[in-house]
Amino acid sequence: MSTEALLERAKGLLLRTLTFYRDDPRTSTWLRDRLERLDQPLRIAVSGRVKSGKSTLINALIGSDLAPTDAEERTQVTTFYQYGPEPKILVHTPHGAVQNVPVSTLDSATIRDLQHWRPDEVSRLVIESPTPGLQAITLIETPGVASAAVQETGRSALAQILSESDAVLYLTRYPRQTDLQFLQSVNELQTARCVPINTIVAFSRADETGDGGAEALASAERIAERYRTDPTLSSFAQHFIPVVGLLGQAASTMTEDDFKILAYLSRLSDTDRDTLLLSAERFIKAGLEAVPSEIRQRLLERFGHHGISRSLELLRGGASSAQQLQQELLETSGLNTLQETLHSQFVERQDALRARSALLAVDMVLRANPRPGVQQLLGEFERVLTNAHEWNELRTLSALDSGQVRFARPLQAEAKRLLGTSGQSAHARLGLEETATPTDLADAATATLSRWREQAVNPLLDRSHREAVRTVLRSAERVILHQVQNPGPPQPQPGHRAQQQAPSQAQQQAQVLAQQQAQAQAQAEQARRAAEAEQARQAEQARQAAEAEQARQAEQARQAAEAERARQAEQARRAAEAEQARQAAEAEPTRQAAEAEQARQAEQARQAAEAEQARRAAEAERAHQGEWSTSSRSTDNPGRTPATQFLQQHDHPTGRRALREVGTSTGGRRRAPDPDEASSRSSVNPSTGSHAKPDPDEPAHYVDPTPSGRHSRG
Repeated sequence: MSTEALLERAKGLLLRTLTFYRDDPRTSTWLRDRLERLDQPLRIAVSGRVKSGKSTLINALIGSDLAPTDAEERTQVTTFYQYGPEPKILVHTPHGAVQNVPVSTLDSATIRDLQHWRPDEVSRLVIESPTPGLQAITLIETPGVASAAVQETGRSALAQILSESDAVLYLTRYPRQTDLQFLQSVNELQTARCVPINTIVAFSRADETGDGGAEALASAERIAERYRTDPTLSSFAQHFIPVVGLLGQAASTMTEDDFKILAYLSRLSDTDRDTLLLSAERFIKAGLEAVPSEIRQRLLERFGHHGISRSLELLRGGASSAQQLQQELLETSGLNTLQETLHSQFVERQDALRARSALLAVDMVLRANPRPGVQQLLGEFERVLTNAHEWNELRTLSALDSGQVRFARPLQAEAKRLLGTSGQSAHARLGLEETATPTDLADAATATLSRWREQAVNPLLDRSHREAVRTVLRSAERVILHQVQNPGPPQPQPGHRAQQQAPSQAQQQAQVLAQQQAQAQAQAEQARRAAEAEQARQAEQARQAAEAEQARQAEQARQAAEAERARQAEQARRAAEAEQARQAAEAEPTRQAAEAEQARQAEQARQAAEAEQARRAAEAERAHQGEWSTSSRSTDNPGRTPATQFLQQHDHPTGRRALREVGTSTGGRRRAPDPDEASSRSSVNPSTGSHAKPDPDEPAHYVDPTPSGRHSRG
C-alpha cells in the first residue's frame, strides 16, 4: 500500500467518524476542519523555549524579514505564515470571529504590534504573503514553552496548536528536562507514539555553544551526534541539527550593499581587521571613516559577530561574488542541511504526514467523546494503524538518514532503496531498469530477500538495528507479493532470442517462480508473525519487569524516605536534648548563685530574727527584774517586795534570814542581829552551803536568795 492509498484510507475513516458524530455540532465542526485541512499545504509548527530563535529561523526559511525579531519576548499570540496572492492579515478571536486588517505591504512592526495582544483577546494571527518559500508549507510560530502566554492559557492550548500541525520543528539551545517533557507530552496519544515521524530538533544559536569561539559549531555538532543515539530522544525525534539562525537569516536576505561592505572590510590590513573584530563594541566604535558606525551596527545586528568573522574569512579565502558568499554562509549556518531535511522528511512525505494527522484526529475524538456503537470505528482505526507499513518505512528512513541506524555501505544504500527513496515501483526498489523482465525482478527480489534474512538472524545487531532489518525485510516481501499479484506481461529485450522464440516457456518459468515466491512470502509472513508475537511477549515481559522494578524502586524509595525521616527525627531529638542540656549547664551557675544568695539572705534574716528575739528577751528580762525590784514594791513600804511579803507571811526561819539579806541587798534598813544568830552565822550548814542553821523539826528546805524566789527546791 503506497502513501497515497494510506492517505485515502485515513481520509475515509475520518469521514466516517464525522458522519458518526454529525449530531454533535462541536465535534463535527472540529472534524470537518481537519478534513478540509488535508487538501491544504503542509503545516509545520515552529516551537521552542523563550528566545530560542523561532522568528529568526522562520525568516531564514522563507527568505524574507517577515517575522518580527526583538531582544525581548514578543510572541504572545500563535501566528500562521502562509502563502497568499497578496499581503493580508487576519485576526481570529477566541469567540470565532475573524477580522481583516487592511495592509498594502507586510512589515515586521505591524505584526509585532498585533503579537502583543493578549491570548484571551486574539487566538491566532494569519499572515498571508506572496513569498515563494510559503507555497509548499505553512509555518506556525507558537509562544515559548515557558512563556507568560503559555502560563496564562495553559500548556493544553499550546498542545492543541501543535495537534493542528502536521510536523514540528522544535528549537532549543540545549535540551533540558522541560524540552523533553514537552516533546513527550506532544506524543502522548497512541497514534503519535506509533508514528514518531514528524519531529525535527534544531540546536539554534549553535555559534553560542560553549564559549562561543571558533570551535562552537564543532561542539554543537558533537552534542547533536550524542543526542541522535539517545534512546529517549530518538523515540519521538528523528533529526538533531545544529543551526545558526541569525547567520542563515542574514545570508538568505543578503543584499549587494551588504556584500560590498563586507568586501571592503576584508581588504583591510590584518592588524586593522583583527583590531576591528576584537569585540562587538570595538567593531561599532572603531574609527573607520569609510564605513560609518551606524552601518557597522546594522551589519552587526544582521550577521552577528560570528557571521561577520566568517564572512571576512570566506572573502579572503576566495569568495568573489555575493551569490558565492551567500551559498558558503548558508552552508556554514546549517540552514542548507535543515532545509534539505525539512524537504526530505516532511515535504516529500506529506501524504504520510497528512494520513497521520487524520488518524490522530480520529484517535482524539474517540478517546475524548466515546459513545455506544463506536467499537466498529475503533476496530477500523486499529487495522489502519497496524497495517500502515509506510510509517515504519519512514521511521526507518529517518533513522538511516540521521545516523541513528547504520549498516555497511552496500546494505545502507540497498536499505534506503528498498524503503522507497528512489521510487515506489518494484523496479525502483530493487534498483533495476524499467525494462527489466519479470524473471529479472524475481531473481533480484529473491537475492535481496535472502540477504536481509541473513541480517535478521545476525546476533551482533542491537534492538534498533533488528527493528530496521525487519522493516526492510517486510518491504522486500511486499515487492515480491506485488509481483505475484500483478505479474504483467514479459518485456522482450534485444539479445534475448530464446524469450522471443519461446514466450510460453518463459511464462511457465515465471509462473513457477511466482509460486515459489508466494510460498516464500507465506513463510516469511509466518516468520514475521512469529517474530511479532515473540516481540510482543518480550515486550510484555519487559513491561512486567519494568513495573516490578519500578515497584521495587518505589518501595526502596519509601523505606529510604521513612528511614531518612526517622534519622532526621532522631537527630532533631538529640539536638533538642543537647540544646536543653547546654542551656541547663549554662543556667546552673546562675541557679547556684541564686540559691546561695537566698541562703545568705535567709541566714541573715534568721540571725537578725534571733538577735531581735534575744534583744526582746533581754529587754523583757530587764523589765521583769525592774518590776520586782522597784516598780513592784508597795507604795506604803517601798522596801517590801512581793517576795518579802511572801516570806513574812509564812514566817519561815530560812525565810527570815533571807529577808534580812534581801532587805540588805534591796537597800532596806537592816536590823541588828540577835546574839544567837550572830553565833550561828559563823558556822556553815553543809546541806545548804550557808551559815544558817537547819531547823531540826522541819525537813531540809532550800530557798534561793533571788528576788523572785522561784528557784526553791525541797
